[in-house]
Amino acid sequence: MKRPTYQKKTDRVIHPQASADDIKCDIALAGFSRASELMDKKWGIGVLVGLTGPETLAKWGKAMAGLYAAEDEKDAGKVAGWAEVCVRGLAAMDAEATAAGHQPADPMIWEYELDGITYGIIEDGRQWPAAYRKRKGIVICTMREVAIALAAHQNDLVRQVKESFNGAEVTAIRKPANDSIDDDLGDVFE
Repeated sequence: MKRPTYQKKTDRVIHPQASADDIKCDIALAGFSRASELMDKKWGIGVLVGLTGPETLAKWGKAMAGLYAAEDEKDAGKVAGWAEVCVRGLAAMDAEATAAGHQPADPMIWEYELDGITYGIIEDGRQWPAAYRKRKGIVICTMREVAIALAAHQNDLVRQVKESFNGAEVTAIRKPANDSIDDDLGDVFE
C-alpha cells in the first residue's frame, strides 16, 4: 500500500503546478511521513502491517482510507486530522508487534569486497534501512538485484560452465580484444 508522503511541494521549482491547497495538505503530512519512515527503519519497509492482528489492521485501513479521501478533497484540515490518527495507529501497531514478541529488522548481510568496494547482500529489500544502519559505508544490494546483475552480465558460455562443472567459480569475465576472430584474421592477411 502506497502511503501519502510529505513531498515538499512548497518548492515551486520541483512542483510548479502545486496549488496552495496541495501545499497545505502536503505540509499536513510531514509528521505522519516522519513516523512512517521511523517504523520502516525499525521493522522494514511496509513490514509493520503484517505484524499486527485483524482488528488493528481494520482500524488502520479505516484511518488510511480517511487520509486518502482527505487528500483527494485537498482539505488540509482533514488531512492533518487523519495524519494524526495515522501516527497514533503506527504507535499502536508498533506496541502490538513488540508485545507479540516480534523483533525489529536485523538483516543478515553477506559481504564481499571487490576492487576496494564492500558489497553487502541482503535477502529482503524491505530491510535496506536496517542494513545501512547496521553496516554504514557499504553498498547494499538485494538478492534480486544480484540475480538481475548476473543475468545482465552472464553470457551463454558462463552458464554452460556453471551447469557442467559443479562448484566452478567465475573469477573474471573479459571481453575479447576484438569483436570476432574474423577481425584478427583480416589484420593478418591484409
